[in-house]
Amino acid sequence: MTRRALLIALGLAAGGALLGLPAQAATKTTQGLIIHDAPRPVPEIDIRDGDGKPAGLDGLKGRAVLLNLWASWCMPCVAELPALDRLKPVAAAKDIEVVALSLDRGGKVTAVNTFARLGIKALDIRTDEARAAAEKLGVSVLPVSLLLDRQGREVARYVGAADWEGAVAARLLEAVAAGRPLTRDMEPPQVRPTTAP
Repeated sequence: MTRRALLIALGLAAGGALLGLPAQAATKTTQGLIIHDAPRPVPEIDIRDGDGKPAGLDGLKGRAVLLNLWASWCMPCVAELPALDRLKPVAAAKDIEVVALSLDRGGKVTAVNTFARLGIKALDIRTDEARAAAEKLGVSVLPVSLLLDRQGREVARYVGAADWEGAVAARLLEAVAAGRPLTRDMEPPQVRPTTAP
C-alpha cells in the first residue's frame, strides 16, 4: 500500500476529517470484531523498543497477544491508549501480552511524548521505524487491534476503538489465550471519543 493510499484510508476511518472528505465515506469501513475462519500467519515486522533495539513478536510466542496499532494524530487511537495501559498488567496475569505499536513517522519521540501526556505507565514503547507494519499486516484504518494466539497467528482483529476493560473483552481475550473458538457474542463494544484526551 502506498503512503497516499494509507493516508486516504486513514482519513476515511477518521470520518474523512483528515482529508476533508464527507463523513458518509467513513461508513464504508468495516468496524468491530472480525473473526477469521482459520488462524493466519503474521508476517515478520520490524518492531523497535524505546532504545531502538528489536522487540518483534517472535519473543512473545507461547503467549496470547493483543497487538494494537495506533498513531498520535488518530483521536480514537489516543483515547483507547489509557484503557490498554490499565489492561496490560491485568492481561499479563492471565499470560496475555498487550503491545501498543506506534505507526507515527516521528517514531520514539512521538510515542514518548504521547505516553507522557496521557500518563501511560504500563505500556512499553514500541515503534514501527521502517513504517511497513500497516502494509504487511493489511491495516488500512486506525486503530486496529490484532488478536494473536500462542503460536503467533492472527485469529481475529478489532477495527476501531474497543472497550478493552469490560467483561466482554475479558471473555474474548481469555478465549484467545485458551485457544477456544471465538464467537460474535465476544465482541467488545466500540468506544467513540467525545473529546480529545
